[in-house]
Amino acid sequence: MEGRSKTMLDVSLCDKKILLLGGINTTADLIHLAHRNRVKVGVADYNKNTYVKGLADYVHDVSAVDEDAIVKLFINEGYDGIISAFNERLGPVVSRIGDKLQKPVPFTVNQLRMSTNKKYFKQMCIKYGVPVPKEYFITSIKDIRESDIDYPVIIKPVDGSSSVGVTPCYSAVELEKGFQKAKRLSKSGDVIVEQYLPYDEINLTYIAQNGDIQLAAIHDRYFNTTQKSATKAPDLYIYPSRYTPLFLQKYNNIILNMLKEIGIKNGSLFIQAIINGDELFCYEAGIRLNGCKTYQILEYENDFNTFERLMEFALTGSMGKKTHFNPRFKRWYATLNVLGQPGATIGGFGGIEALESYPWLIHIARRNRVGDTIPEDSAGTLVQDTTRIHLYADTKEELIERIDKVNELYKIYDLDGNNIILTPHDTQEVLHKLDYCL
Repeated sequence: MEGRSKTMLDVSLCDKKILLLGGINTTADLIHLAHRNRVKVGVADYNKNTYVKGLADYVHDVSAVDEDAIVKLFINEGYDGIISAFNERLGPVVSRIGDKLQKPVPFTVNQLRMSTNKKYFKQMCIKYGVPVPKEYFITSIKDIRESDIDYPVIIKPVDGSSSVGVTPCYSAVELEKGFQKAKRLSKSGDVIVEQYLPYDEINLTYIAQNGDIQLAAIHDRYFNTTQKSATKAPDLYIYPSRYTPLFLQKYNNIILNMLKEIGIKNGSLFIQAIINGDELFCYEAGIRLNGCKTYQILEYENDFNTFERLMEFALTGSMGKKTHFNPRFKRWYATLNVLGQPGATIGGFGGIEALESYPWLIHIARRNRVGDTIPEDSAGTLVQDTTRIHLYADTKEELIERIDKVNELYKIYDLDGNNIILTPHDTQEVLHKLDYCL
């Protein structure tokens, strides 16, 4: 489902060509958004015959990180703009290529360090007074044994994503094991150790338009607790967050100041944070689109599709007509993260046609195809997230009913016909927490 039909952004975009670096399945939305604006899309990466390449107008089996080859390709094929979406590694690549080609890109390589290096993000937060979890500087097993550490702590690769390599540790023995794992899974071999704060989590979405930065959305993250794993994967997001008034009153201006001071002018970014009482702890940023696809929600709430506007920026240097955002949403929204059983191979899907008959369904975004195997070691990470399903409602009770309907209808089967979706979140527990009004 491609979302609701709408008019084109700008007639001047017609017949322009945009080059998408990295054709992972989650970027399929861009193909649909480009086509509804009569923009043609080429996909460049080394993976052949992928789902996204099957949707694209042009296909290039070229490594997305081979910058010289991409520059040559861009010029020879007559592209008008270059873009990536969800991949931290490709953000700096696109930025450097854009500079070489003198084409608009939303972020500088230095700004993108906020996304690619968790330690750098924390340093920026501390510099501008944004609260963060306490950190322990650990570079070796010796440091663990000699440091005065107040357990529990959490350790993760400094440049990781999707919760891969993340381990909560309640003792020095667990931390030593977690250190070895995080170091092995870090591209740079570096890790970060912080106090473990198992409290409520929120995700903040900011949109910048020609130097004007606004908080566009806040959602609460609910975590699956039915599988035994060191970390918990989120299985449900609810908009707006129950913490919206607190955040706007106490923390938003501090973060806005940080983003302005580092020079953010255009684009979309997100920050993940923990809340305990009225205390906030920011722990990670993504200077890119977030995988939870908040842009699908914003299109319904604000008639603003962030992915589409980023495409417009890549082609024109403008985010288009300015939009005013209010994170105190007019409607309730939910995103269901459908988690599959690690190790299972997907044999088929069910319920999609039935779901698409409901007007309250916004979008179904599948990350996997028939024949894909959910990695055996993906438990507790977003790697086991097979599908994201977005919906809206006018009341909280209606929202819960619609979440229940999705859980009833949507199925993923293994090769033997067994449903491999993990037990979804307890919606009555969620309803109990929705003790606030729009």
